[in-house]
Amino acid sequence: MINLKKVNKIFKLSSGDIEAVKNVNLVIKKGEFVIISGPSGAGKTTLLNLVSGIDLPSSGQVLLNNKPVNKFSKRQLNELRRKTIGMVFQAHALMPLLSAYENVELPLRILGMRGKERRERTEEILGILGLRYRMSHRPYELSGGERQRVSVARALVRKPEILVADEPTSQLDSVNTEIVFEQIKEICQTFDTTVILATHDQRMKKFGDKLFNMRSGELEKSK
Repeated sequence: MINLKKVNKIFKLSSGDIEAVKNVNLVIKKGEFVIISGPSGAGKTTLLNLVSGIDLPSSGQVLLNNKPVNKFSKRQLNELRRKTIGMVFQAHALMPLLSAYENVELPLRILGMRGKERRERTEEILGILGLRYRMSHRPYELSGGERQRVSVARALVRKPEILVADEPTSQLDSVNTEIVFEQIKEICQTFDTTVILATHDQRMKKFGDKLFNMRSGELEKSK
């Protein structure tokens, strides 16, 4: 499903080169829930960006379903993020003038899905995440935990093969963090979604099938 082979990412700056990712090898099988932990600045976000094609490696290969992402055209990369990969970020990045329902439905509109199927899919995912009675509310009317759950729903409503989540609970308290992690894992097991999730919260390691630590751009499997 996901295979990184000797991947390096170097950002060239006037002040000096930054080695954000160093010689990373990683294999993730379909349906696995992989958690990458590590401090801020360890390279976790860059690694996720490499998996999703936002960044391309300076050397090495990123393979998704045995296809080299680093050789994709811009159109292929856009298609990858529209259809294959769902993404959740630290900030929920919801459209402030749209309701929870409309925010989640929007990716399906972009895909050209018909109205009945859009409605059924949107209501299903919001219901699973406990947001059925908050569908008409706009982001400013929701709590932080609810906004982040809407963000998760938006990423998963297309039922992508892969979910990439970058510190999805960094702005939540411990109770809401547990709730969001539990719901992400439950939904992804239901949809057989492969998950690669970055977090600095060591307590959340219990949710992962595979655990890795990242520090100074280097990745190692947790013992």
